[in-house]
Amino acid sequence: MIDTRKGSRRRWRAASAAAVVIAMAAAAGCSASSSESGDGTGDGSGDGGSSARTAEPGQAESGEKVPEFTLGIMGKIPQLDPVDNIEAGLSVNMNALEPLLRVDESGEIQPWLASEYEAVSDTVHEYTLREGVKFWDGTELTSEDVKYTWERSIELDGRPGFASVDTIETPDKYTVRVTLSQPDAAFQYTPTQFYAAIYQKDHAEKSGDSFGQPDTLVMGTGPWQVDDLSPTTGMQLSAFEDYWGGPPPIEQVSVKFFADDNAMALALRSGEIDLAQGIASPDVFDAAAGGGTIRTAPTCATALIAMPTDVAPWDGVHVRRAVAHAINREDIVAATQGRAGAPLETLSSPMLLDPLGSDEEVEEALASIPSYDHDVEKAKQELAKSSVPDGFSAEFKVITSNSSVAEVIAAQLTEVGIDTKVVAMQDTAWYAEIGKDEKPFTFSETGACTPDPSWNDIFLATDESGEPVGINIAGYAPQDVIDLRTQGLTTSDPGERLRIYTDLLTRVAEDVPYVPVYAEGATYASSTYDVAEYGSYVLNYPWLLNLIPT
Repeated sequence: MIDTRKGSRRRWRAASAAAVVIAMAAAAGCSASSSESGDGTGDGSGDGGSSARTAEPGQAESGEKVPEFTLGIMGKIPQLDPVDNIEAGLSVNMNALEPLLRVDESGEIQPWLASEYEAVSDTVHEYTLREGVKFWDGTELTSEDVKYTWERSIELDGRPGFASVDTIETPDKYTVRVTLSQPDAAFQYTPTQFYAAIYQKDHAEKSGDSFGQPDTLVMGTGPWQVDDLSPTTGMQLSAFEDYWGGPPPIEQVSVKFFADDNAMALALRSGEIDLAQGIASPDVFDAAAGGGTIRTAPTCATALIAMPTDVAPWDGVHVRRAVAHAINREDIVAATQGRAGAPLETLSSPMLLDPLGSDEEVEEALASIPSYDHDVEKAKQELAKSSVPDGFSAEFKVITSNSSVAEVIAAQLTEVGIDTKVVAMQDTAWYAEIGKDEKPFTFSETGACTPDPSWNDIFLATDESGEPVGINIAGYAPQDVIDLRTQGLTTSDPGERLRIYTDLLTRVAEDVPYVPVYAEGATYASSTYDVAEYGSYVLNYPWLLNLIPT
């Protein structure tokens, strides 16, 4: 039924290395520089041919003036409120709204809007804001803006990153003090995340329920201010000349929305756009774009299949184990056409466990976690033990950009008796679907992540009463899992955290609310620009400052 495997970390790293080699080969026609880590997996930020960021906070990596830059992205951006604006919106939002801190390519925390950060104790974190930082209307950023932004996020969004916050205080104009209700080892990364990006209190209060909508937009401190948003076609941004890091080198930024890879690839080839993000099939895209355009880096993000554990027949563990055995990860990775980093068998990326122990200790921990080998007969045997021994039909609801991967998964499931129909939808419709009380059977890619092993706890998130919230798409919330999640955050000792997260990953593997499929790659395409430090963390701060004309 369930296997434990040896050498899982070693195989994952080898596969990641292969993925980087393939991606670099695809980009061989480009003139980007290369800076790869020794083991080929990167550290969660893999550079995909890009150099490390060397500029000071707020400053551009290249001083070369660019009159106009056009970005192409898959999907649409209906509004700009960080509470709701995820997926496609990440590509743009963080060039306008900024975090207090950022994570660099090595996973270290660096200053951004905050010039200093101190963990005063295991429950008190203090941030000193840069003085003289202006919003686009000329008013100064203060601690009250940070307090308002974060308290609003806590009230409306319930992000796990803020779950341990007790109080947010503003001792003075430039100081923010956060007191936690209990120790939280992951909170140090919360101020680096897109959902913690800062906006102006006064503008948000005056905008009310229309905040972030096309008629009100947002008021930020970022290097580019938002001038216009058309939810169906694109956006216009312009350089903020009084930006605290100095005038940004790109004067005008246009964002165009695309519904499919081919249209976006042809736009890149014709020069209609300068850089493309959100690419579904990099290899196919590159061919259509003329070749030599793709950069892909391995990341700590996880692509997975989610099954609603409170909906029949997915509420039966044998059905979920049948799905786990039916999946052939190698074929699915191939179907991504260069987008995936490597096959993955644990809910959290192995690289997130690296800081918790030696290579040998982490290897031993990973080897003890149950996994499910691809075996059609085992899948059929598990299904025979379930409430639907003769099989059943299911809709597999996915974002359009994942439809080719979903079709491969559907064929694999149909082979074992689960007649699966792929229902592809735009990202906005998909987010509405997973927001319903009855969650769909679906496939998800997580995108941005943090270096902490608790990152994929977002798929296990619960509220104070223990009810699933956020993107706990599986609706999975056993009390012992909740307890392990709490222990992992309230414990600071690395060795103890390794044990806890090994137990947590083991427990999740046994119940299979999710089937991990592959470690995601971060991909962009351009024949005229490189992006420094492009990888796991780049979309959490103004990444257009990292553009380097080639």
